[in-house]
Amino acid sequence: MLKFGLKQYVGVILSLTSVTFAATAYINQIGYRVGDTKEFALVDGNGNVEIANASGTTVLTATPSAASNWQPSGQNVQLVDISELNTPGTYSIKVGGQVVRQDLKISGSTYEDVVKASLKWYYYQRASMALEETYAGQWKRAAGHTNASVQLHSSTGESGSINSTKGWYDAGDYGRYIVNSGITTYTLLSLYEHFPEYFKTLKWNIPADGTLPDLLAEIKYNLDWMLTMQASDGGVYHKLTSLGFPGDVMPADDTDPIYVIGKGTAATFDFAGVMAVAARVYKPFDATYASKCLEAAKKAYAWGAQNPNKAYSNPNGVQTGEYGDKWLGDEKEFASTELFVSTGDASYKPNNASGNIPSWADVGGLATYGMATHATEFGGAAQAAKDSLLKVADDFVNRTKSGFGVVMAKNDFVWGSNAVAGNQGVWLLHAYYLTGEAKYYQAAVKVLDYLLGKNPLDMSFLTGFGTKSAKKPHHRPSTSDKVSDPIPGMIVGGPQPGGEDIGSETWECKDYRTGFPATSYVDNNCSYASNEVAINWNAPFAYLAGAIEAINHGYAPSFAAAGVARTDAIKPAVARRAHAKQGPQLRFVDQKLYVEMNGKRFNLKGHQIK
Repeated sequence: MLKFGLKQYVGVILSLTSVTFAATAYINQIGYRVGDTKEFALVDGNGNVEIANASGTTVLTATPSAASNWQPSGQNVQLVDISELNTPGTYSIKVGGQVVRQDLKISGSTYEDVVKASLKWYYYQRASMALEETYAGQWKRAAGHTNASVQLHSSTGESGSINSTKGWYDAGDYGRYIVNSGITTYTLLSLYEHFPEYFKTLKWNIPADGTLPDLLAEIKYNLDWMLTMQASDGGVYHKLTSLGFPGDVMPADDTDPIYVIGKGTAATFDFAGVMAVAARVYKPFDATYASKCLEAAKKAYAWGAQNPNKAYSNPNGVQTGEYGDKWLGDEKEFASTELFVSTGDASYKPNNASGNIPSWADVGGLATYGMATHATEFGGAAQAAKDSLLKVADDFVNRTKSGFGVVMAKNDFVWGSNAVAGNQGVWLLHAYYLTGEAKYYQAAVKVLDYLLGKNPLDMSFLTGFGTKSAKKPHHRPSTSDKVSDPIPGMIVGGPQPGGEDIGSETWECKDYRTGFPATSYVDNNCSYASNEVAINWNAPFAYLAGAIEAINHGYAPSFAAAGVARTDAIKPAVARRAHAKQGPQLRFVDQKLYVEMNGKRFNLKGHQIK
């Protein structure tokens, strides 16, 4: 007779218990900045959290917030504030005496490397040129799509051919699309326009274009292509692609014929807005080129005004990305705003802005930025745009107070959800520029926290960076280049519950949906719905990280409120060890200086405030 007792299962029970109830800490895997508000998310934690330095000494003890449910992932989450940890280094996180992470980093120029990588990725997306080892390293490749002459598809309403080279491949495929180039190029141009002194000297090893700063040299490569896509009548062709998507081949091996396809209002007004901004930005470097951009913008605007409802849809036989859009008022709003700013011509002046977070299909939010940041030019419309912007930004700030402590809400998990997050961060930075209120800056930083690891997947969505990052993006060069690591600096699309790439074909994904939008994701090159990359997804990330770096190097946009530029000049020498009595110490938190003694905080007049 066999005897079964509890004793023989104690080990198994304890093992299962530790697995089931083990705490998980979700952090920004790149690191947190000295002087910033800092927090991470904790699931299944119990009791206080200890932060230990490299020698194992506890330097901070923190009490997590009360748990709150985060609907996008269905998890009960506690937030752990570690803002007082300001000594650069790598730390461990302990929960219940158990080490749950050993990769918590505190540093100064936290995001400079990711800024450079996310911007350099556009070099890797260049069409019509070989990527030399000097610049591309192990991701060098032969030139693709070098044919200058391309045939006009019947959908353009024209015949013959034009010369069209350069530009950036749009995403994981090799198409080039004006509509998506529009918001992408604008976002990068605005990054330079807002922080010219910072980006004049920042370099990341790409081929030179005269004396242009690297950021403007890269953008010009795409602007040059966009200029080739304007017809003689001022209208702008929609895209330059083959009739269908290529297989997993390198650019040089994609030999399908490519065509100039379509012409429409969205592409034309997007083009006009971008060229109007380019005219301002490039004028100090090349007045002739700037003038060319401005004239192209005016000509495009005139065509759009005469053809305000010419929506694009894929013609029969064309299966590449459509970028179709039925509502075209926002594109006109965007173009009108930027042309008015660049020319001062009142005939361009728009009356209002939409207030929506920008996306390729809705660029009204770009007009909101333009109006809100040009108070003198727009008068009452500028104040209305600012009010609209701040109302949305305040809602975003409130979202960061619970759950994962991030801006994303359940409905934000659409195709390219990481671009939604990035654009929310850019929106928050504009609120910060206009007011100088730290709450907007802090919420914007939390967007980066989410994208770089503080999310329920516990992963950095930026290839090549973080303890756990995307390894198999849907990106043809990364799949077919025979290099094990993907090209670094790419933001993958991110989780969303649509499952458009799930199926039974060999090239389709098995079902990776979890029932929660924030965890419906798979790191596999089959997943074009969650793991593809795209130029318009990288741009808001690059803007967000780049602007935060510039701000912390002491720069601010010319229109910004007082106090927007930050400095790392005042840094506490050591972090406070919880519950330890000590003499008076200066603390610099959220741009304010305090005195702390015995766990209490005083202002510089000696009044206790905490």
